Amino acid sequence: MRHGRLVVLATVGALLTGCGGARHPGADEAAGALRMARQKVAAAGSARVDATMRTGGALSSRSTGALSWSRGVEGTVTVRVTGGELAASTRKLGGDPSQTRFLPDAYYTRMTDTFAAGQDGRHWIRHPYDRTSDLSPADALKTLGAADDVHRVGRATVRGTATTHYRGTAGKQRLEVWVDARHLLVQRAYREGDFTVTVHYSDYGAAATAERPPAHDTVDFADVAAGG
Repeated sequence: MRHGRLVVLATVGALLTGCGGARHPGADEAAGALRMARQKVAAAGSARVDATMRTGGALSSRSTGALSWSRGVEGTVTVRVTGGELAASTRKLGGDPSQTRFLPDAYYTRMTDTFAAGQDGRHWIRHPYDRTSDLSPADALKTLGAADDVHRVGRATVRGTATTHYRGTAGKQRLEVWVDARHLLVQRAYREGDFTVTVHYSDYGAAATAERPPAHDTVDFADVAAGG
């Protein structure tokens, strides 16, 4: 049961996660294109997101909502469990759908009454950001642009939009992005082992807000993890 509880948190945290050798022959050209895309995405400041996550056969989910990144990450997403061996236990603890609120200091995940019963009645888990993570799509473009093996894969159509596809690696992660003719990020994906995440971006400039959960109804992730 505890494993399912922790995996559902990874489901939403993965929206933000980003991640030598000889430089790839096409790396400089690709890095220049990604630099331009990063500037455009940073200036846009927000977008609607539609993300899918899969951890092998253990759990899969879909998260939808809107996020902004002009003054730190902020926004609200709805998370739906779509399958996997841990689907039932995740739904019992996290609900289906569940809600996650992103604020500049941390993201907060709403859990069920079943979970709260073991946490002194508290429903929200506060999860501080990993400082090594890419906290915006602009950060993700910067990480990929700095990879030694970044290169242009070719053209691809993503949900009806013509894009240019780029790929590279950062540490153990395989990173990919799809950029449109306006130099805006349409989609990004990463894989590490059997953990895969794909995030689609649309409606740049969309409003994105999040209300901070009440302190008396919030528990820190470290305390949840330590409690078993």
